[in-house]
Amino acid sequence: MNKSLLKQFVTGTVLGVLIVFCVLSSGCFDTETKTSEKPILRIGLIPAEDQIDMLKKFDPVSEYLETELGMEIETFTATDYSSVIEAMRSDKIDVAFFGPFSYVLAAERAGAEAIVTGGTKAGEIATYQSCIITHPDSGINSIDDLKKNASEITFSFVDPASTSGNLIPRGYLLSVGIDPDTDFKACMFAGGHDASGLAVKSKNVDAGAMYDIGYNRLIESGAITTDEVIVIWKSDPTPKSPVAVRNDLDPILKKNIQQAFIDMPQKDPVAMKTFESKWEKNEMYVAIDDSTYEYIRGIGRSLGYI
Repeated sequence: MNKSLLKQFVTGTVLGVLIVFCVLSSGCFDTETKTSEKPILRIGLIPAEDQIDMLKKFDPVSEYLETELGMEIETFTATDYSSVIEAMRSDKIDVAFFGPFSYVLAAERAGAEAIVTGGTKAGEIATYQSCIITHPDSGINSIDDLKKNASEITFSFVDPASTSGNLIPRGYLLSVGIDPDTDFKACMFAGGHDASGLAVKSKNVDAGAMYDIGYNRLIESGAITTDEVIVIWKSDPTPKSPVAVRNDLDPILKKNIQQAFIDMPQKDPVAMKTFESKWEKNEMYVAIDDSTYEYIRGIGRSLGYI
């Protein structure tokens, strides 16, 4: 995908109509809906390789939130980040899990407001890193090798709206003189972090981007080994992904949702652990606001995506 098409994708000028149709026709969302007399809170989950497993692992969180908020929870999983953003813009969801960059886009396009992110035991904002990976037979052992042989290299990013799978590694490559859209032999979007890692392992591409959490998860599961997929670059730490609400929700409800997430490790540690084993393995949630992601917004602007 060339740079102009990528910008059109991110801003929605070309694909916005298609996404709206997809969301409104329910083609992009798997839905778990319950019926009761309680008010309903609709939550969108970040794209995952296994949507059914994601919903299953979120079930204990849904039950916890129902108890804490006195509301019925409806959950949705999407096929891509843009569908989650569009669902919030169209008032189809009230709360969503975003990546940092997809959150920035959602704040711009859908009025999303970050309320919590992953935290450490010390109560600080947890971070993660973007990686560039390759396989041993590629002959790529460093970024210099990547640059020197760019015209012969195939490369996979994750998703146009992914922070660690596109925005940060793309910005870094441009900063060292590699334009992925014109310098690489071929450049693709794998659709997910795991998919990007596995594309490198299977040698469908020579190198790719993903986040360190996904890389470590593939190692732990045995899907890849450190002999099969090699990390040749890591970014500076980035604040972890936020949970965001529509900014036009009732302020008291927004505060209650925020507090429910903050209290979850103490009030329902099983729900927290069950979901986070699939998510980012956060130990707790900490309160944040939009300013937490100003650094990410700056990168997006510098690349012309916002």
